Amino acid sequence: MAQDYAKTRKSGSKSGKSPRKSPSRSATRKPAEPTHHWSWFFSGLFSGVLICIVGYVALTQIKPGVNTPKAPVSQSEEESESRISELEFYEYLPQAEVEVNVVPVDVAQEDMADASPDTYLLQAASFQDRSDAEALRARIILMNLDARIQPTPISGVTWYRVQAGPFVGRTRVEDAERTLIENNINPIRLKISSE
Repeated sequence: MAQDYAKTRKSGSKSGKSPRKSPSRSATRKPAEPTHHWSWFFSGLFSGVLICIVGYVALTQIKPGVNTPKAPVSQSEEESESRISELEFYEYLPQAEVEVNVVPVDVAQEDMADASPDTYLLQAASFQDRSDAEALRARIILMNLDARIQPTPISGVTWYRVQAGPFVGRTRVEDAERTLIENNINPIRLKISSE
């Protein structure tokens, strides 16, 4: 048979009265005492003042002559010293020149180098298709350089060489070479003649 255990009483006393529960002890805490932070404040203040004093003493010992006044100098002494230093400057300047061993370049030598009878061509590229060669020739002409297409048969196939020039003298060919390189064309220097 089923029993209802919820209604059964604990049998602790025979009198039929329910036993009295003892009060449970809860965790007791003492009320927090107010803490004073004044001790931390004064210790920080004392430390700061101590650091300032040590720093001041250290700075005055590093620069011992900071508070010593200069001896008064008369106006005439200052003027005479400045006038002497001005005059010494003009005497010192020619002595301060430094001689450098540099060989002067003759302009005539440069002209002779330019007047060399060597003639050069710059080959920009070589194509099997004539239209590609014409396009590169047009680019070179827009760079303000003379250009031509030289058809050359090699092993039964015609190659179209795009050449800039002719340039007489080394400086002119170097200038043209520099212009082509700046425009992403790497030329090959060809020497045509020398006398």
